[in-house]
Amino acid sequence: MRKLVLLTLVLLLPVVSVYAAMLDLTTEGSWGTINGTIFQQFDGNPTGSGNIDSFIRIQGFGVQQGYNSDGRPVQYDEDTSAQWNHSLLLSDIPILQNGGTDYREFLLDINQNGQTILSLDKIEIYLEATGDLLGHPGNFGTPIYDLDAGGDNWIKLDYSLNGGSGQGDMLAYIPDSVFTGSNEYVYFYSRFGDNSTADDGFEEWAYGADGPIIPEPATVLLLGLGALALLRKRRP
Repeated sequence: MRKLVLLTLVLLLPVVSVYAAMLDLTTEGSWGTINGTIFQQFDGNPTGSGNIDSFIRIQGFGVQQGYNSDGRPVQYDEDTSAQWNHSLLLSDIPILQNGGTDYREFLLDINQNGQTILSLDKIEIYLEATGDLLGHPGNFGTPIYDLDAGGDNWIKLDYSLNGGSGQGDMLAYIPDSVFTGSNEYVYFYSRFGDNSTADDGFEEWAYGADGPIIPEPATVLLLGLGALALLRKRRP
């Protein structure tokens, strides 16, 4: 019986890494993986403006997107004040270890004015030599991490779990192994609202080392596999 279970897992594991799907984080403590990154619903201490050092703030109706830079003017929907949109050094992002693997931790705080569900549809991370680049995507290189690599992936978030701008909503653990090369500036592009529209509340990305203990990668993989299986059953 044990051999049968192990064989089944071996056969199913590749499906997790290549299957394009929605990751549902609308229940407390839920998590899953997409392209090697662990995403976890986060119910933490106050993390709103003034409590975290946001490096990018995005705001708009419908679809909203943006990236951080010291350059001006920036495109898309981000807040362009230097307080909420600025360059980010790789050395400033904390490293957490889990299961022998090092991760860089990012924190997302979402804010909606009426509706509660919001989709996070794109994440692209770049490493560049300077902190004032403009013109995404033309003036950026190849992303070191892409949420959509291998398929049209997205994450479903629920603002009502942590209502108000004083609460964090999601932690993203990016494998440190993708941050290679000599470039030291991190550009973080994200897009919201393609699958569930935004209603003008602002979204903030920050970093920090105070997140919950993430589960072991094997555990996350199995839970993610179960979530994807449910999603497959629900698709018409």
